Amino acid sequence: MRYFLLMGGFAGFAVVMIASLYAGNRPATALRDASIGLFVGGFLFRMLHAAYLAGIKGCIADRLKVGRNVDNSDDLEGPRRA
Repeated sequence: MRYFLLMGGFAGFAVVMIASLYAGNRPATALRDASIGLFVGGFLFRMLHAAYLAGIKGCIADRLKVGRNVDNSDDLEGPRRA
């Protein structure tokens, strides 16, 4: 997770710094904006990484559940109505 946080922070810093300098802002203002972009980019990448891991864990749990219930197909069809 630390790798994704660092990667997101760097990406946010670089994108905002380049965009701010390209817009004609002073270097001090560009650094301020880039530091805000660093935190936002790191936070977003952290949240995306957590969502990605949750999806993988859910997929693995579903496969294990299906693998254990090979003989009993009632769980795959869902509840039956009377």
